[in-house]
Amino acid sequence: LLTTVGLLFTGELLDHVSRWRAMRAINELIMIVPVILNLKGNLEMNLSARLGTAANMGSLDDPRNRRNIIYGNLALLQIQAAVVASVAACVSMALGSIVPDSPSTAPILFGGEANNSTTLISRAPRPLPMNPGQPKSGVAEFVMVASSAMMSACLSSVLLGSFMCTLIVACRRFGRDPDNIAPPVASCLGDLVTLCLLAAVSSLLIDFINTPLPYILILCLVLSATSCFFIVRRNNCVKDLIWRGWLPLFGAMVISSATGIVLDIFASRYQGFPLLAVVISAGLPGSVGSIAISRLSTSLHAEKHHAHSRRKEPSKKLVTTTLLLITIPVEIIFLATLQVFGWLQLSILFAVLSVLLFCCAVTISLLIANALTDFLWSKDLDPDMYALPIHSALMDLVGQLLLVLCFQLVSLTEIT
Repeated sequence: LLTTVGLLFTGELLDHVSRWRAMRAINELIMIVPVILNLKGNLEMNLSARLGTAANMGSLDDPRNRRNIIYGNLALLQIQAAVVASVAACVSMALGSIVPDSPSTAPILFGGEANNSTTLISRAPRPLPMNPGQPKSGVAEFVMVASSAMMSACLSSVLLGSFMCTLIVACRRFGRDPDNIAPPVASCLGDLVTLCLLAAVSSLLIDFINTPLPYILILCLVLSATSCFFIVRRNNCVKDLIWRGWLPLFGAMVISSATGIVLDIFASRYQGFPLLAVVISAGLPGSVGSIAISRLSTSLHAEKHHAHSRRKEPSKKLVTTTLLLITIPVEIIFLATLQVFGWLQLSILFAVLSVLLFCCAVTISLLIANALTDFLWSKDLDPDMYALPIHSALMDLVGQLLLVLCFQLVSLTEIT
């Protein structure tokens, strides 16, 4: 429920942010949202999975070892955040140069006349960027996008990384399993905090787009990441991790690029699409899958290292069924909340279809989580590093495509 609340605010924020001046002026800023959120969310989820496994294995019980692990992971997180944000900026600019602008069309109403419509409304695309005759992806725009992404990612890593470390240590101290708590919290808070920071930083920098300020910010962030690199190299607990886990992160980035195109097209076409996409299509199914991956990974590590003190884990079938059943009421509560607060008027047909497609998304998420974790473990690859990014990116894309299908089915039904 707490995860859903965080995702609810993230979706509402994204729905508003997509119409801010910076996002409307530079298309690549809206395209970078799913890429940067996915990559940053993966970093925090990887951190929570690694620390959750370490906590369940007893590695965090010794104070000195705990400090080394936590400080080393926080420094590693800064390096990863700077790298993935800069790469995400490059990808978004490349997408912005090849994806055409949506033509201006009149709004289409589902459910009759405008004053009687109580269902979803299709609205006209966002206005074209300012100075439409100029190239969309100039140097100034690239530096603006890169500095906004890097600054928001690094600030988010400091805040969320510290919070996740504190949460996992608290779970260990109070006898709670961090595998059930940390991954979904990392996912929802990572999206919310990073989106807030990205929106705030880009709104501040848009007025300085043609000044040296964005260049200075990038230089400072690069120097900070370089210093963290040397810190990690001297930390025996995490120095091997600096070269691992990049392939799944960038593989997930490629998948998220397709998700970014979907969001850029449909965020303007359908009212409430960003709000629904964050929770229904990606957030909850992805969070459920992350719990399954984290639990299975910890169980495999414990079995490998003969951790006899760890209690017997329930079967995968029982875990999968339980996670599926507990998410359906949460989804219904989410849709009811949208209706009660007037954030979005939903038809009964759309609500029923969205619940059915949500169940499909959760089922797919759990099947992918179990199969991917077992496959990676059989190839001697740590699921804590490799499974979560690929799974999260796949569920972002699959979930948003299912949500698009839901909108299209409702629109066809209303038209006929």
